[in-house]
Amino acid sequence: MTKHRPTTARVATVAAAVVLGGFTLGCGFVQNAVDTAQTLGEFSDRLGKSAELTYTAEYKTNDASVTFVQQPPNSAVLSTDSRLIFTPKAMIMCDKGECQQAPNTAAVAGPDDANLVAAVGGAGFLTPELALGLVAAAAIVPGTDVSTSEREIAGQNSLCADVDGIEDPQAGAQSGDMKSFSVCVTDTGLLSSFSGETHGGEKTAIEMVSYSDQVDPAAFAPPKGAKVVEVTDLTAQAFADATAGK
Repeated sequence: MTKHRPTTARVATVAAAVVLGGFTLGCGFVQNAVDTAQTLGEFSDRLGKSAELTYTAEYKTNDASVTFVQQPPNSAVLSTDSRLIFTPKAMIMCDKGECQQAPNTAAVAGPDDANLVAAVGGAGFLTPELALGLVAAAAIVPGTDVSTSEREIAGQNSLCADVDGIEDPQAGAQSGDMKSFSVCVTDTGLLSSFSGETHGGEKTAIEMVSYSDQVDPAAFAPPKGAKVVEVTDLTAQAFADATAGK
């Protein structure tokens, strides 16, 4: 699925706008905003690399195991009984042998994508693309603080950022209503860990437990024998209603 991704240049432009307002915001505030934008811009660049990678990664969440498979331009989210598949032409959602297929008309990842991913992977799971959106949004929130560290996750060296102070209500909405989060990305651009807390106190966490640069092409198609129904639009609620009681 072709997506338009935020870039460091965009983040830098925002930082420059903050600098121009520095006479009213104060030098310390401006420097913190610039440092935050630059740091999170590096993470955006790293995560952006993942769109070109072919790989299979298994993640543990608070209550499940979820696998993300990608072979550009195709990707899939797989759980025990469900799968969500993105191809340039279609979005396919399957659960226990029942699938719906809709045309893929999205230009960018949005709330609908997040809802579909959550329906398959659980409320705590997110794709690298959705994580990229959160990082890019947090980079432009006034007063946001960030610190970095390094970790080894599933045998992969990872750079991590702890982000706090996302208090602006409007900006919070843009960043998934997150109050704080921690994100780790490998040298090659893989999302290796993400945890966060919303302003409402809800917490989420995922961590990569295994990684391979090989993929099973079967991940990008409905399971064998599955019933596939063509629909004009794919939503998590519509799919849940259609498969209720199956």
